[in-house]
Amino acid sequence: MRYRLIIGLLATLHSSAFAEQSFIADKALDAPVLDLTQHNGAVLAVGDRGHVLRAEGDSWRQMQVPSRVMLTAVTGHNGGVWAVGHDATILTSHDNGASWSQTLSLPERDKPLLDVIALNDKHLLAVGAYGLMFRSEDGGQSWQEEFHDELLFPEDRDYLLELKAEDEALYLDERSAILPHFNRITQLADGRLYMVGEMGFVAVSEDQGRHWQALEPFYFGSLYDLIELSDGSLLAMGLRGHLFLSEDGNQWQELDSPVESTINAGTQLQDGTVVLTANGGYLLVSKDNGRSFEAEILAKGVDLVTLSEGQGGGLTLATSEGIQRIALP
Repeated sequence: MRYRLIIGLLATLHSSAFAEQSFIADKALDAPVLDLTQHNGAVLAVGDRGHVLRAEGDSWRQMQVPSRVMLTAVTGHNGGVWAVGHDATILTSHDNGASWSQTLSLPERDKPLLDVIALNDKHLLAVGAYGLMFRSEDGGQSWQEEFHDELLFPEDRDYLLELKAEDEALYLDERSAILPHFNRITQLADGRLYMVGEMGFVAVSEDQGRHWQALEPFYFGSLYDLIELSDGSLLAMGLRGHLFLSEDGNQWQELDSPVESTINAGTQLQDGTVVLTANGGYLLVSKDNGRSFEAEILAKGVDLVTLSEGQGGGLTLATSEGIQRIALP
């Protein structure tokens, strides 16, 4: 998800706040890609400068979208596809990514959205930096911002209450930056939602994100992804190669990690293999349901951001140098 990686890329990339059409670039396939998804027989990928790439089979092409900001995440559900990015931008497609409309953009906020999840055709959540959260219940046509003060530390909650009574404008300014970055939101098989983020933040919701409970921190660095494994256990991953496993979602144990690079994302393949992507060109592979991992160097010096298993076999990777396709490990 990745906020640290995105900040690093910004040193050399440009993100525009203008609601303009994306450039159709000759080398879009070689530009940084930050997320991808398999949806209705197509692969959709998003990244630098508002790039949206779409492939059916082996042929990729860049789609025209009404934005030039960096896009950080994409998801699909039935006929809908949604992408989010910088300036709290949200793009919506109802034809499997062939055409797009911009349904939210707040450049004055100067904050990125970092993930989006579709709970069903109509109900979506988008989350991002400094506790940004938006909800849509009409398929992404309109969005309502939410602030969950139950995720505050008690002392921060008391501070905001005092500030609100004294200075409403300062209260709103402080509130907008007091929560940690929400890097990833994941739905489990039983419907529960987990969020992970900055400073070891982990929270769970049992009512589609309307109320949240923050877990006691088991790590104080950033977490970038959390996945559910085939046996119902949870695997969290993040900064400097840290990996954590939980059998019940409450108690966590740290696993031995073969790398010290940031681990950005993971997935479990159809054959049960667990594959994680990391900075520095590392793939981490587990053949024992996420209990132990071995590292493989795929492309030295290239940050591997996320991955998806293809319908015909093989992996599609989003990387700091574009799209890559490889055989299954």
